[in-house]
Amino acid sequence: MSKPVISVAGIRGIVGDSLVPEEFLRYTLAYAAQCEGKQIVVGGDCRLSRHMVRRLVFAALESSGFEAVGVCPTPTVGLMVRELGAAGGIAITASHNPAEWNALKFFSSEGVFLNQGEFDRVMRAYEANDFRRASFARLGRVVTHPDPIGPHVERAVGAVNQTKIRMRRLRAAVDCCNGAGTAILPRLCKSLGVEAEFIFTDTSIPFERPAEPLPENLGTLCRTVKAVGADVGFAVDPDADRLALVDETGRAIGEERTLTLVANHWLAKEKTPLVANLSTTRALDDVARAHGVPLYRTKIGEAHVVEEMKRVGSQIGGEGNGGVIAPRIHMGRDAAAGVAILCEALAEGKCSLSALNAKVPDYVIVKAKVSIEGRSVAEMLPKIEGALPAPKGKSTLDGLKLEYENGWVHVRPSGTEPIIRIFAEAATEAAAREWVDKALKMAE
Repeated sequence: MSKPVISVAGIRGIVGDSLVPEEFLRYTLAYAAQCEGKQIVVGGDCRLSRHMVRRLVFAALESSGFEAVGVCPTPTVGLMVRELGAAGGIAITASHNPAEWNALKFFSSEGVFLNQGEFDRVMRAYEANDFRRASFARLGRVVTHPDPIGPHVERAVGAVNQTKIRMRRLRAAVDCCNGAGTAILPRLCKSLGVEAEFIFTDTSIPFERPAEPLPENLGTLCRTVKAVGADVGFAVDPDADRLALVDETGRAIGEERTLTLVANHWLAKEKTPLVANLSTTRALDDVARAHGVPLYRTKIGEAHVVEEMKRVGSQIGGEGNGGVIAPRIHMGRDAAAGVAILCEALAEGKCSLSALNAKVPDYVIVKAKVSIEGRSVAEMLPKIEGALPAPKGKSTLDGLKLEYENGWVHVRPSGTEPIIRIFAEAATEAAAREWVDKALKMAE
């Protein structure tokens, strides 16, 4: 039996292996014991284990005396926590992990993921079996919100120039990965006046492509863009917090470009600090420099980015995995926010996505991962550093990041899988690949 992956990104594991039913119950009970209030919002994606896990989560919340309000997808959970003034929220989703995985992601009463201190309190309650028990007369209940998607769509549409988007008469192709995006993206596109062709929208069957919206997984979307003559292709992960793009030629331009293009457009309209994690493309440095705003880097993980955005008062930020965070819509990664802002950028720029993409310098990121089951990351990192050229700068904020004149290498343990991730970015694929290969030799 494998072990669950535990971090501020959630409690993740393989259903029936590293996460068994009683553990879903205990983690939910531990979380509920930290919440003060009446309601907890629950949502998630459409993987096959969702029904079992939802029943377990609902039972734990009812036994703790909470009213569980059912909604989805993940960004909508956070948004509805704030909309309802709820005590917190739980997203039942393993996001980009394969279909056999599931997870619990916990939100604070502010509608954002728990920070490290809050998450640590949940874990202490879990270890101590320190749970709240309601009497028979004070048990909670499960209710269904009549329209959680409505407020989410309203916020996304309200943050952009709907009139200009409608005038542009955009046509899109949208890949929902048979996931939670099916609940919001059709309504969002209709509200924006974007004609859209949707694929992979059957939430009753398993994912028809790998969960991560990486270029190599978007072949069907690329072909659909060309077949219907779309201006843009949008692809999301199962819980619709990550967004990837395909240009009008049918070319997947990569998740890194999502935040880059969104930030470049947003900063042209509003000067605000920009926040991203350490593994996000250095094209953001170019964007921040061009607009004369500071760029703040954080540890990997939405919770860390959000915390820094709140600290510096940022109105735009996110992660290079396609995670756009626009607080005026939702203080968390949100594919719907990314779609709305990109449509506005295309409408106001009066240009194609490929032309919009060409306005910002582009680099090549090479990514690799290695299992760390039974191995010491602390012993591995010095060996990797020794195999790479002497850096211009170095950060140990999150694993090891080495900065060079022409790029960087970042090696860190994943918060979502039992692996280390090795990322390298450079002007050419050959340069980035060389760094990754050297790191892999020391890690394998």
